[in-house]
Amino acid sequence: MGSTCFGMEGISRAHPRPSHERSPPPVGDGARLRRPCAQVHGTGTVMSVKPYYDFGGITIYHGDCREILPTVKADVLVTDPPYGTNQHGGYGRRQLGLQTIENDSDTEIRDEVLCYWGPRDAVVFGSPRRREPNGERDYRLVWDKKMPGLGVSWRWQHEMIYLRGTWKNSPGVPSVLSFSADNNMRDRFHPHEKPIKLMTALICGIPGDILDPFMGSDSTLVAAKELGRRAIGIELEERYCEIAAKRLSQEVFDFDRIAK
Repeated sequence: MGSTCFGMEGISRAHPRPSHERSPPPVGDGARLRRPCAQVHGTGTVMSVKPYYDFGGITIYHGDCREILPTVKADVLVTDPPYGTNQHGGYGRRQLGLQTIENDSDTEIRDEVLCYWGPRDAVVFGSPRRREPNGERDYRLVWDKKMPGLGVSWRWQHEMIYLRGTWKNSPGVPSVLSFSADNNMRDRFHPHEKPIKLMTALICGIPGDILDPFMGSDSTLVAAKELGRRAIGIELEERYCEIAAKRLSQEVFDFDRIAK
C-alpha cells in the first residue's frame, strides 16, 4: 500500500529533478505545515482568524492557506491547487497576455497542503502534464473541457481529478465529466475558474463540510451553497476574495428577488 500522503517518495539527490517535479517535504499524515502560523498563534494556542466573508454557512478567509488551515475544521477537501505549469504558459494564458496565479512554478505548495490534510476525503484537480499526487485514491476522473487549449504537438482538452472517499451518486455519474467553461478565457473571474455544474457534480455525492484552501473565485463555494452545504474557502490574493464575496452576495440578492 502506498503512502496516504499526497506527494512523492524520496528521490536520489545525485540526480535532482526539475523544480516542477521535486518531492514534497518528507512528512506524514496530518503533518505540521512548513510555513509557521505566525499570524494565528497566541500564547501557545492557535486562535481563530477573522473571516473575510461569513454568511449562510459559507466562510471565506484571506491569507496563506498554510497559516489558516490549522484554525479551521472540515470533512472534505475540494480544491484546484496550483499545477506547476507557469513555465509552460499557464495553459496558454501567458501567450494571450492574461493573468497567471501565485505559486504555480511547481507543485510544492500542493504537496505540502495535501500532506497536512492526510488520508481524509478529498477531491483534487491536477494537470495531465504533471505527476499525480502520490498516495492512495479511490477514483481517477477526467474533466473534458470540450474545447482544446493552446499547444503545438498536442492541445490539452482535459484535466485530471483525483478522489478519495465514498460517493453515493444516484444515478451513477460517468468518469469523464464533460462541462464547458462558464465564461471564455478572457472573461473569467479567475484564470483557472471551474464550471459550477462540474463542482456540483463532484460534491453532491459525498457528505460533510467542504474546505477549499485554494479558493480562487469560489466555484467550489458557490456549488456548495447551491446544494445547501457548509463550506470554507481560503485565498491568498485579496482581489479574488472580493470577487468571491460579491458573487455570493449577488446570488443572495437574486434569490431574494426571485422569492418576492
